[in-house]
Amino acid sequence: MIDRVFYVLIVFVFFIGCSDAPLVIEKQTLDQNAIAECKDKPCPQLIVEYIKYTGEDEVTTPINNNIDQYIIKSLYLGDPEVAPTALTTQEAMEQFVEDYWRDTSEFPDINEYEASIAVEETFRCAEFATIALHQYTYIGGAHGYGSIEYLNFNIETGEILKLDQIVKDKEGLAILAEQQLRKDFEISNNESLNAERFWFENDKFHFPDNIGFEKGKLIIHYNQYEIASYADGPIDIELSLEEAAPFLNYSLSEKE
Repeated sequence: MIDRVFYVLIVFVFFIGCSDAPLVIEKQTLDQNAIAECKDKPCPQLIVEYIKYTGEDEVTTPINNNIDQYIIKSLYLGDPEVAPTALTTQEAMEQFVEDYWRDTSEFPDINEYEASIAVEETFRCAEFATIALHQYTYIGGAHGYGSIEYLNFNIETGEILKLDQIVKDKEGLAILAEQQLRKDFEISNNESLNAERFWFENDKFHFPDNIGFEKGKLIIHYNQYEIASYADGPIDIELSLEEAAPFLNYSLSEKE
C-alpha cells in the first residue's frame, strides 16, 4: 500500500532519573502521499505530525500506545459505538481516505475532507512530562472541528498520570483557577459564572479533562462546546508554575 512515505526523523535524547537508558523522541510526519492510491485518485488533505518514544519498552510502550490510539480515534469516521479496526497510523489514514471516497461516491458535491494532527512534548521536569495532542478535521458542513488533549506521564515508568496524581489540593487549585477565569473575562465575584458566555453545570466551576503544562505554565484547557459555544472558541486558563506549585504533588523545575 505504501508508495512513498514522507518521513522526518529528528532525535532528541533525554536521560531519565537514574536509568542508563535514554528516552528518545522520534518526530515523524506522514501525509496523503504515503497512500499509493492517492497518485491516481483525488484524496483529502491529510497531515499527521507525531512523536514516538524509544528506550526501555516498559516505559515507552504505554506512552506510544496512547499516541497511536489518539491518532486512530481522531481519523475514525465510523459508527462511534463501534471501535476502529485500524491498528496503526498508516491504516487509520488509509481508512480515512476510503471513507472519503465512499462518501463522495454517494454525494459527489460534498466538499473535500481535511484532517491534521500534531503531537508534541511540551513540558518535562524531573519526574513527569506532558504531551499535547492537537487534531482538526473537516468532513463537510459549515466548519470543521479542532481540539487539544494533554497527556501527562511518569518519565521513569511510563505510567499515564491522572489529575488526582498530579494535583494534591484540587479544591485550592480550583479556587485559584476560577479567580483567574473571572479576571480574564472580567466577571466580578458577585456575578454568576454563567452570567454571559459560560455554561458550567449548576453554575459551579469544574476542571476539564485536559490539564497539562506548556510554555512554562499550567494550562487548564476547555475545548469548544465544553463550557461555551463554538463561536467562543477554546478556553484556556493559564497559571504560572510558581502559582500552581503549592497545589501539586511534583516539583516543576523544567528539565533541559
